Amino acid sequence: MRYLLMTAFLFLSLQASTGFISAEQLQKKLFDKKLILVDVGNRADYDAGHIPNAMRSEISAWRQPIELHQEMRSSADIQEEMQRLGINKDSQVVIYGHNNKKEALKSSYMALAMITHGLKDVTILNGAYGEWEDDEDRPISKKLTENPKGNFTAKFIPGILVNMQYVKAHIGKVPMLEARPAVFYYGTLRSSGVKRIGHIPKAMSSFWKDKFEIDGTLKEEEVLKEIIIDGYALDKTKEVILYCTGGLEASMNWFILSQHMHFKDAKIYDASLREWANKDNTPLVRYKWETFGY
Repeated sequence: MRYLLMTAFLFLSLQASTGFISAEQLQKKLFDKKLILVDVGNRADYDAGHIPNAMRSEISAWRQPIELHQEMRSSADIQEEMQRLGINKDSQVVIYGHNNKKEALKSSYMALAMITHGLKDVTILNGAYGEWEDDEDRPISKKLTENPKGNFTAKFIPGILVNMQYVKAHIGKVPMLEARPAVFYYGTLRSSGVKRIGHIPKAMSSFWKDKFEIDGTLKEEEVLKEIIIDGYALDKTKEVILYCTGGLEASMNWFILSQHMHFKDAKIYDASLREWANKDNTPLVRYKWETFGY
């Protein structure tokens, strides 16, 4: 009996720690009292149909403009939004979009903000809302959800978000992955809102979308290992820094590495190139792929 209980506990722990939840898994726990569903889609899509009991959240509740870039809002702001969504300390949060532009990235950024402020159980719906509505037997609601105010207390966890000075000091010392498309990494095209072109020296190109299938579901574990571990020669026990244009794309790379692949020290440069590449005194290189040598 003890062996069976330990096996069951291990199975449930593994199931809860993959970072992504399937539509089938979500359906089985849909009316769990601890479950909080967060819909990141626009109001028109939400009104047209959403997963029952889901509440909408705007990305502006989690990010704020600072000069030419954006960064995560204050802990007080994050706590206020999490409580509005009905989140408590023991809540199980599932975030999803409607398969529109940037909604997958809004999901990962909100997850990053929640985890950075101490919430333990945060997952993203694998394949988003499209995967949910593919099965006609799954319920769909058009009702506006209003959860009772939650009691979650935000406690900022240091060591996940890093700033420009930290990145400067770790060039050539810590591997860095850039989440933009390769045309921006190599400086063939210019990212929106970025004055200078190129990438941070010794950073490696790792477009966030390469980790997903065409239907928006996450690639198989072995493929991700080939991309992340074998392709970039990364060590899951060591530090890695993620960045992109303005924080959203890198948040998905961060979420996959830290929550799905269980990297122990994945950090994210939130301001990313909308800060870095709009300065005149930060190093950028074009075309050349500089191997890190570790």
